[in-house]
Amino acid sequence: MLFLAKLSSLTTSPDRSAICAAIRCLIAYAKGLEDCRIEVLAEEGAIVLSGVAPSDQARQQAIAIAGDYAGTRIINNIVIQADRGPSIETGISSSNSPAPSGPPAALKPPKETS
Repeated sequence: MLFLAKLSSLTTSPDRSAICAAIRCLIAYAKGLEDCRIEVLAEEGAIVLSGVAPSDQARQQAIAIAGDYAGTRIINNIVIQADRGPSIETGISSSNSPAPSGPPAALKPPKETS
């Protein structure tokens, strides 16, 4: 298990970077948060968590880890990813019918009207 000293001061840039790195590690290696993609930033005396979590329970666990470690205000921008499969639509529909065989049909030019 990873043990890190608790830091409560966000006064200097190296401290903020170290705190963010430590929280990132704690979240990345926490049981139950394997599927999370959470970024950690320090802004204006607060820790900002953003990214994607698979459930509200995972989001709350990440927030608790950050709050316990940093001892400062936590801003939650983590969204819950719905388990609906791929989110990108390709516009290609699938069918169970076999693909047509034979040579491709030639395109006919449009009919002229007079």
